[in-house]
Amino acid sequence: MYINISNLTKRVCWKKLLNTFKTTNVSIRCSFVTSPHENVDIPNTTLAEFMFESFNKYSNETAVECSQTGKKYTYNEIRIKSKNFNNNLRKKLKLNKGDVIGVMLPNVPDYPICLLGSIQAGLTVTLINPFYTADEISYQLNDANVKAIITLGAVYSTAKAAAQISQKNIPILAVKLKQADELPRGSINLNEFTENAMEVEDIHNLNVQDTILLPFSSGTTGLPKGVELTHYNIIANICQLNCNTVDHVPTRTETHTNTVPAILPWFHIYGTTVCLFKQMHNLSKIISVPTFTPNGFIELLKQHKPNILYLVPPLISFMSSNPSIKPEFLDRLTVITSGAAPLGKLDEEKFITKIGRHVDIFQGYGLTETSPAIAISTSQLIKKFGNTGSCGLVVPNTSIKIVSPENPSTELLGTNQKGEILIKGPQVMKGYLNRPKETNQVFLDGWLRSGDLGYLDDNNLLYVTDRLKEIIKVKGYQVAPAELEEILRSYKDVSDAGVIGVPDSTSGEVPVAFVVPKLNTNIDVKSLHHYMSKKVASYKQLKGGIIVVNSLPKTGSGKLLRKELKLQYEKTKISYK
Repeated sequence: MYINISNLTKRVCWKKLLNTFKTTNVSIRCSFVTSPHENVDIPNTTLAEFMFESFNKYSNETAVECSQTGKKYTYNEIRIKSKNFNNNLRKKLKLNKGDVIGVMLPNVPDYPICLLGSIQAGLTVTLINPFYTADEISYQLNDANVKAIITLGAVYSTAKAAAQISQKNIPILAVKLKQADELPRGSINLNEFTENAMEVEDIHNLNVQDTILLPFSSGTTGLPKGVELTHYNIIANICQLNCNTVDHVPTRTETHTNTVPAILPWFHIYGTTVCLFKQMHNLSKIISVPTFTPNGFIELLKQHKPNILYLVPPLISFMSSNPSIKPEFLDRLTVITSGAAPLGKLDEEKFITKIGRHVDIFQGYGLTETSPAIAISTSQLIKKFGNTGSCGLVVPNTSIKIVSPENPSTELLGTNQKGEILIKGPQVMKGYLNRPKETNQVFLDGWLRSGDLGYLDDNNLLYVTDRLKEIIKVKGYQVAPAELEEILRSYKDVSDAGVIGVPDSTSGEVPVAFVVPKLNTNIDVKSLHHYMSKKVASYKQLKGGIIVVNSLPKTGSGKLLRKELKLQYEKTKISYK
């Protein structure tokens, strides 16, 4: 006999039930689980105040240092420059509470100053990939109604072109990587806003539920959408990850400093929350990496000897297979946290074999919509169960449930049954910016639908196995098929297009396009590849190929059947690279 538990969330209820059935012949099938970790307190404060409170003890120690230029800031310098930036934004640019500013930067030491200063000013920061094309950036500028942009001098022209495409006359502040760098004509030197104090009255009406970050995500389907994350969301996720039974970062002391390379981009929420804000709050020394190159990564490991790494699976495989990475480069390494895509157990074992000693390899699971962390492994779990390949246990203050994808409202699944993962917790977003329909669709009775498939084992460890949603993951980056299809249809000889992701040993997945030519025309595949290269970032390129077909499989209502395209791809294996 099974009893399906669907409405109990307090531990005391579970304990009473377990005691009740301990001596009976009844099995309990859990339809959802709450975190086994004790709940954490979440301060009712703003993110800047929360961050600055931790800066006092080691205020004169290095907070962020650039791996390429050596440019660095102490914790105290970040606090002072953030306040200056806040005041100058409001005084000189006349930006008001609730306005949106775009931070279009790689991982440079000025990044946290730009974020914290903008947030102190009551602004919302939309995170923009600096490697996007002008067309991609203009979409985000318009959708978020951006009032100013911060970028590198080296990509100023792209930001300017994007503003022109979006028909916006907005100020563009430029960052110098080196003091001797010259900035483009027409740009505003960021240093003028961060170095010079400006007396302006502080904003007193900031609310912890104000939206402060606006990363863009495709969610479960469709075009990229602005994800509204609040002070409370981000602080909650930092506190959840800093819980004693979850955290893997040793405490900063007079004799120990955590050295953490910032390889994952800060314009993605995994990088922003986990690799920037959390590490700064924990007073780690962050080594920022503006652009990733294999040789640069190897030199970073050799020179800085990090003890903690945040990576995606392809980078772990690279470390395992590259003979230039010597075990002695990693002799301080104690923890790797892998995210953005599942890491196989064999890949974990290969890395351990390479370095010849034990290192905790944690996997985590999260979404842009959840700030991002939902579940993570811990040292205790690894000691108890070994490297299982799971994403670990649900973080504090959070519940998940596994439901039938066909009947998510009514059919709750049990242990070891694969279904869609739904989430509740304080880290879950407010919604999608200006998209009430999409927001309503992604929430089901207060639960966030992840669009991911997974299951809970008998120990309540979470495994993520597949995706319901259309999104393609290329080296951890999100690629929205709908975005590529829209661009493909704008090509002169294409009447219709469908895009899917296919497995790739290096990137995890790559996009493949099926295109239908217009009547009485032929599609020049090479020319179409060139057209796409001008429209989208390199990781969105159709590296899986372009396949010309007579028609696309669709439902009677016109919805594209991506499953049919995947079957067609598997049967033909045709590609034009």
